[in-house]
Amino acid sequence: MKQHMSEELLIRYLLGEGSPDEIFEVEAWAASHSANAKKLDEISRILETSKRLAQFSPVDEREAWVRFKSKRGPVLNQPVELLPEQVYSKWFSIAAAVLLLIGAGTLTYLFSRKSGSSVDWVTLRADNQVRVDTLPDGSIVHINKKSTIAYPGNFTSKREVKLTGEAFFNVKHDDAVPFTVQVEDVSVRDIGTTFNIKNRGHHIEVIVGSGIVKVIKNEATVQLSAQQMVSINMGDKGLKVQRNSNELYNYYTSNNFSANKTPLWRLVDVLNEAYGADIKIENEALRNTPITVNIRLQDSLENILNVIGLTTPHMQVQKSGGTYIIK
Repeated sequence: MKQHMSEELLIRYLLGEGSPDEIFEVEAWAASHSANAKKLDEISRILETSKRLAQFSPVDEREAWVRFKSKRGPVLNQPVELLPEQVYSKWFSIAAAVLLLIGAGTLTYLFSRKSGSSVDWVTLRADNQVRVDTLPDGSIVHINKKSTIAYPGNFTSKREVKLTGEAFFNVKHDDAVPFTVQVEDVSVRDIGTTFNIKNRGHHIEVIVGSGIVKVIKNEATVQLSAQQMVSINMGDKGLKVQRNSNELYNYYTSNNFSANKTPLWRLVDVLNEAYGADIKIENEALRNTPITVNIRLQDSLENILNVIGLTTPHMQVQKSGGTYIIK
């Protein structure tokens, strides 16, 4: 794990502008050391403060940006090094002072420069906890951990959301203004319904809980109804509608793992993601074993694995270091 990370990359990450590879790189860097995570949190707080204060700033956006670069230009693109925490605290104090000196408009440019538009974009990010927010049109969104959404300031007249990671949407009905979520080169369009979108490692999954949505990728288009899903990999040209028989996808909104004849490998994938765990299926013959369980998210991982083990004769779960092995 490298110990250097440019501030420009960290800012792009916090604004939801990073590529999937960059997102992975920053999150791995932050997870590698508590000082890195603290550094990322400090920059995040500066950005959030700048955004709030920018509403009242008399400074022209471009002028503020030029002033900011002139004061921090020599160090803006220098790599962030893994340093003792007291050094980070000193950096944060200096950065906060620079923020106040330049004025509230310092980083407004970064928030308004997306798509070359003068329209401000609002960014909502969930770090280590699921975040629930109500959008300006009354729609409700659950943002899973380590995920980001962004929407324009004129959202009620143009309901467009950009997503990185995973989120569950409960969309308020409005025939006149369709609701669109953009994930890489895939668009999900809806009028009023509930659906989940997950984007990890260039793999996109759309599952509809109720209502109807339209999924568009390049020239391909499919329509999904309740309990249907589509799974998309990079390079796919066609879209195939599949049946979704369980509600595992919304574990982070319901706080419950509900598996209904779900293949073991699928349940293991969800548990690894939810708990940041390392669970491996050593016996390949067990991968597609159907599992039916209903488990609370607040239960310990060991208890959950014990319950899963009891559903299938001869299945054993062993722990080796930080890894759980199903055999």
